[in-house]
Amino acid sequence: MVSIYLLTDFGNNDYYVCAMRGIIRTLCPRAEIVDISNNVRKFDVRHGAFILWQAIKWIEKGSIILGVVDPGVGTSRDPIIIKSRNHYFVGPDNGLFYPSIQDSEFDLYKIDLRGTGLAQKRTGTFDGRDVFAPIAAMLACGKSPDELGFKKKSMKVLDIWEVRIRESSVEGEVMNIDRFGNVVTNIRWEEVRSDNAIVSLGHISARAFKSSSYNGKGLLMIRGSTELLELSLARGSAADFLEADVGDKVRLNWMR
Repeated sequence: MVSIYLLTDFGNNDYYVCAMRGIIRTLCPRAEIVDISNNVRKFDVRHGAFILWQAIKWIEKGSIILGVVDPGVGTSRDPIIIKSRNHYFVGPDNGLFYPSIQDSEFDLYKIDLRGTGLAQKRTGTFDGRDVFAPIAAMLACGKSPDELGFKKKSMKVLDIWEVRIRESSVEGEVMNIDRFGNVVTNIRWEEVRSDNAIVSLGHISARAFKSSSYNGKGLLMIRGSTELLELSLARGSAADFLEADVGDKVRLNWMR
């Protein structure tokens, strides 16, 4: 049994995720479908790429990641398959998969819409259902990427790790705000060089203290579960306190 992991910005209010699941179950009934998240921020490829990067190391080898965060649906961007050492990826060529495979060897394919019979059924507005779900199902039931597409030389590069490091400060980006209000940054924990700092985010500045748990008081610098700096409040929302949003720049000035 092969697992297909879903990552989308579709939410759960519409039929979109159900349609993709239905296509997969119809074409490959033995495939197991697992959600990474269907609540990626609308149209936000960077957010989706970060969520996938956080999840990928926990996904079992041989699985298929079906990612549809696709603001360019209906445009000239290519539908692709990526075969890495451990996983397959199916979705749009818009950078969504790049952070998860950039440090590994991989083969890249452009999906053959005509050869797979999908061109005739494609509406142009829902490639998740019309292209990507069927391709993921075909892979799960034994088709190879060579049967489903053509080799492709390059893909969209998406850099989510741009961080400015100075002797007295570090500046990064808010990559996610989890449901507890923790502000997840792209700053590696190893770059946290002091036990306390002045955190500046937009027009808000506050002092934060390094903590090994959520039991500290005030704004906390926490070593997150993916080895990144998170800003937290014990039993509170650091995001609300800092008026933070995904994509915001965040700066920490080290205190001695």
